[in-house]
Amino acid sequence: MRCVPADSPATAVLLLSGEFDAETVPCLREVLDAVRTPQVELVLLDLIGVTFGDCALVHELTGARSRPQRHVLLGPLPRRVARLLALTGTRHTLDIALDDAP
Repeated sequence: MRCVPADSPATAVLLLSGEFDAETVPCLREVLDAVRTPQVELVLLDLIGVTFGDCALVHELTGARSRPQRHVLLGPLPRRVARLLALTGTRHTLDIALDDAP
């Protein structure tokens, strides 16, 4: 996972890759905490490199809604992530941009 420069200092762009489960999700939480500054209003989460996620990832993504910034998942979502969100009923509760899946 890495943070990449954005066009605006009010935006943080996070590129996620690899697997996210109970053991690895704390690194996502740490990065989300690191961008939790008064300057950042929008956090874009690019999930294209995520190869696996379980309920720990879903929990972290849905929990991000309670943070002060707006969090948007950038699509298209990897098939496994899209399926996970659909199966857990959370797909339509999260902000997803540029997603062509139903």
